[in-house]
Amino acid sequence: MEEVTRKRVRRTAEQRLADLEKKHAEILERQRAAIARIEEQKKRLMQTPSVRKDKLEEEKRFARAAYALAPEWDHRHFIAALELALAEDAETLQNRGEKLLEEHGKPRRGRRPRKG
Repeated sequence: MEEVTRKRVRRTAEQRLADLEKKHAEILERQRAAIARIEEQKKRLMQTPSVRKDKLEEEKRFARAAYALAPEWDHRHFIAALELALAEDAETLQNRGEKLLEEHGKPRRGRRPRKG
């Protein structure tokens, strides 16, 4: 019974580097797949009826506030105002917008939303 001893084959640096790059690519592919699954879940959640209802209510508030502030303006005016507003500080604009929505975005008094 003769035992065969096998010599350990040393891999070159290039081979090890190629293996590391392959492993890196596999990990990145798994991460991309996981991120895609998460995005799909977020998309599904954003399409639930309660979220749609909340977004619709926000759009109505925006429309009421816009009409109360500038009833003669149309979409072209708002686009131009947005362009001018982009030069301003975002946090200041957000605070001011919240204040204006609170003032002008409320539904008319005496009307109750339909339960649905």
